[in-house]
Amino acid sequence: MEKRVVFPKGKQREFLVSSRKELKLTWPEFAEKVDTKRKTLEKAYRYEYCSMPYGVFSKIVNERNINKKRLIRDYNIKIVKGSRYGAIGRKVLGEKRAKLGNINLLFENSIHPFNTSVIKLSKYDEIKRIKFPNKLTPELAEEIGMHIGDGFLSKRRNEYRLKGNKNNEKDYYKYFIKKLYKTLFNLDINLKEYESTYGFEISSKGLWTFKNKILGIPSGKKDDIDLPAIIKVNDKDILTSFIRGVFDTDGCVNFKSGYGLKGYYPRIEITMLSKDLIGSISEILYALGLKPYKHQDKLGYWHITLNGYERFERYNKLIGWHNPKHLRKIKKWKKQYPKLGKDVMVGVV
Repeated sequence: MEKRVVFPKGKQREFLVSSRKELKLTWPEFAEKVDTKRKTLEKAYRYEYCSMPYGVFSKIVNERNINKKRLIRDYNIKIVKGSRYGAIGRKVLGEKRAKLGNINLLFENSIHPFNTSVIKLSKYDEIKRIKFPNKLTPELAEEIGMHIGDGFLSKRRNEYRLKGNKNNEKDYYKYFIKKLYKTLFNLDINLKEYESTYGFEISSKGLWTFKNKILGIPSGKKDDIDLPAIIKVNDKDILTSFIRGVFDTDGCVNFKSGYGLKGYYPRIEITMLSKDLIGSISEILYALGLKPYKHQDKLGYWHITLNGYERFERYNKLIGWHNPKHLRKIKKWKKQYPKLGKDVMVGVV
């Protein structure tokens, strides 16, 4: 973890202003000289929104050709590791001030029993003793979300596929998805590694019919699909479970850098081709009070982003994660920035 230089209040600004004057540089020239961004130097460091990296401090000292040890003693400076002491300033913490909406579920539909009499089983289904839920549950809603994210229902051969990244999602499939399919459908799915993915393929007339006829998920490409109407119910557990399934499979968690801090600012994002689907997912997120930002890029892809700490905290408390690849990122961030991550729960409530 990078060392940082912590000045007494007001002294960091004094040091930077006097250094710039002594070196007879403009702020852009000063920033270039010490190899940092102008706004970071002139605003974040100058106005003490956060502490200064030790490397930047050392370059300034070298440019001024002064004794570093004496300077540290005269200014009563402390050298600390990372952000645990003084690296998170008013500006950074101020970004927690976003005001989110209240949870307001506007959907009028309620949960009704399924009519599973239309499902015809193949011999394979009978041998496997496949079963089907008799109503929509949070577990099934999460599986529907996973299907919308990374699943594919073929138009032929009663085939269904669910595959993720073979490099960082094997644990998700082995320890969560495999158990979920056993619980929901009594299926022992055969997980395997493909050329660039990891997951399973299954040919089941019963499962295909259940997904297509009961759940209303269309077969074929998902470029223009919309959210299955069955998900839009007045039930918070159903909606949050569905969102978790979608974002666990097709979403991402990132932490942006700024103010001289690496990877401090949380961002949850998902990208899809279908405008209708993105619109429906956005509608659910609004109902949960998350106020998502929706936009289309130049290539035609639609994006939903949840920026900042307030949305990140709300998402974790309401929805959470089952995919270890996301959980590992969040745990690393909490360890690096404990002051920012103190209210963030890791996992599922």
